[in-house]
Amino acid sequence: AEELRRLVLATAVFGRIVPEEKRRVVEALRDAGRYGAMIGDGVNDVPALKAAQLAIAQGSGTQMARTVSDVVLVRSEFAAVPAMVAEGRKILRNVQRVAKLFVTKSVFAGFLILSIGLTPTAYPLLPRQLTLAATLTIGIPGFFLALAPSSGRHSSQGFLRELARFALPAGTAAGLGVLSSYLFALNVLDLGVRESRTVATTTLVLVGLYLILALEAEGRLRATAVTLLTLLLLAAYALVLAAPPARAFFALAGPGAATLPPAIAGASIAGLGLAPLGQSVRPLRARAAGG
Repeated sequence: AEELRRLVLATAVFGRIVPEEKRRVVEALRDAGRYGAMIGDGVNDVPALKAAQLAIAQGSGTQMARTVSDVVLVRSEFAAVPAMVAEGRKILRNVQRVAKLFVTKSVFAGFLILSIGLTPTAYPLLPRQLTLAATLTIGIPGFFLALAPSSGRHSSQGFLRELARFALPAGTAAGLGVLSSYLFALNVLDLGVRESRTVATTTLVLVGLYLILALEAEGRLRATAVTLLTLLLLAAYALVLAAPPARAFFALAGPGAATLPPAIAGASIAGLGLAPLGQSVRPLRARAAGG
């Protein structure tokens, strides 16, 4: 098996091999850490198709080959394969990046529950306020970012480790910023619960939009688009605060000198914790673009 693995890695073309040998070649590539794909159209290709991690059958091939394959080329055009692979990689890259935002939100919620949810102090955010902030910082951005073009290599290895490396400190930093601004407004500035929750919600929106910039603003065109998106979302939140019906529905106080400074201060505290994350993301992008 070891000799076959070395032979497969050192050889580009094999000819006149039987179906069982095709399967062994695919398995040797897989055991060597390669992601093996197999294209076939006949019964003789079925063992190799079943062993491959990506099995592609021609539309003009046998029924058995089409049945065991992951992808069927309906028009039997191989030119569709590169575009298909590129689209799949784009989707996987975007899913991984958007997943960081959603997991960060979960870490943030867990932090608040453990830190203040078990105390008699009023909770910093009502469900409707959390929904508003999540929509502006995760829901709407995630929709656009999941469909946006992306470049670089994709690898599923170490995905959970990379996800935790980003989401755990990001969610904790966001929680510290929101909690500190809320408690400062409530206990130091002696603001009411409604005003203090407005401070907490504003802080969360500012931190969430900063996270999007730190995670997604790469390249001139993409950075411009992401910056414009975050400004529009920030303007939408300002409209919610300025419109009395929307403000009343979300149980928020009007914008003013009492609520804005502590929100900015809390966002700055969170930003200090998030700054190293933005720096750690850039080398990963550079390696992906260079590879």
